[in-house]
Amino acid sequence: MFNDSLALLETLEIMWCGDLREIFPSDTTAKQQIQLQLSQLQPQATITKTFSKLRCIHLHELPKLQRIRGLGIRIHAPELETVKVRGCWSLKSLPAVGGGNKVVECDCEKEWWDRLEWEDYSQVNHYKPIHSRYYKKTLLRGSVLR
Repeated sequence: MFNDSLALLETLEIMWCGDLREIFPSDTTAKQQIQLQLSQLQPQATITKTFSKLRCIHLHELPKLQRIRGLGIRIHAPELETVKVRGCWSLKSLPAVGGGNKVVECDCEKEWWDRLEWEDYSQVNHYKPIHSRYYKKTLLRGSVLR
């Protein structure tokens, strides 16, 4: 599934695909490599696929989406700038991003953000969650009359 032309992907936008479970499933070669590594007792058998030009991810109303990458594949997007996720309640992880001081803005539901699972917990610091005004606490306005 993954080839050189996908490495040039700049924007990933998928909406209203109710039965989509994986965006980049494991291909036959990746599965064979993972099985070989597992047979050699390498429990952390993963293959990293780098999207060197990917800057924006927008996922909307994909309720069955469980992961962006297939099993045994790690997605690395060093140039990622923005992520917008809405209605993707089964999605549990985000791609790894570049190091340094770069921060990726992630516009998403607060409940979804709080349930994310991180392969590498240091990645949390590379994302800045942005939640809609719906999640901000409302303050009382006005006065109480007696």
